Amino acid sequence: MKTKFNQNKLKLAIVSAMLVGSAGLTVPAYADATGTMIVSASIGLACTIETTNLAFGPYDAIVANKTLPLDSLTGSIASTCTSGSSGNILLSDGGNAVGGNRRMVHASDVSKFLNYTVSGVSLGGAKWDNTTGRPYTGDGTKETLNVYGQVAPDQGSAINGTYGDSLLATITY
Repeated sequence: MKTKFNQNKLKLAIVSAMLVGSAGLTVPAYADATGTMIVSASIGLACTIETTNLAFGPYDAIVANKTLPLDSLTGSIASTCTSGSSGNILLSDGGNAVGGNRRMVHASDVSKFLNYTVSGVSLGGAKWDNTTGRPYTGDGTKETLNVYGQVAPDQGSAINGTYGDSLLATITY
């Protein structure tokens, strides 16, 4: 018995099998996926402050400082603030002020004082105070401001010894 093969049907079956098999191979096993990651940071306002003492040296109430004030240029206030910050550097009146006038007190006689002034502009200039202060704009670098001091002349009631006071420097922003 001889079986008659229809070659066209056989060819069609082989081609169909190949297409079905290859179709399964062309479908990707894994799909590509994407996502977005947000990256952020924030910078808060911050400042540092450093001071250099204001030292007057000897006050001569009888001769040199009878008519002239005793000047000091040794003090400074250095501050570093975050870029973009702004505010004021304030300076208190000290621990012995009366009526807004700064006074140094004698080390052993708390009834004796030397009147003095402090300016951020010049010797004898406008008072550097704790109300208006000195304007400040931070740029991330250290800025040093001079502190100019004067002990008033003609304070003949001053006694021998050491006088002192303490001022508080503050940055408001």
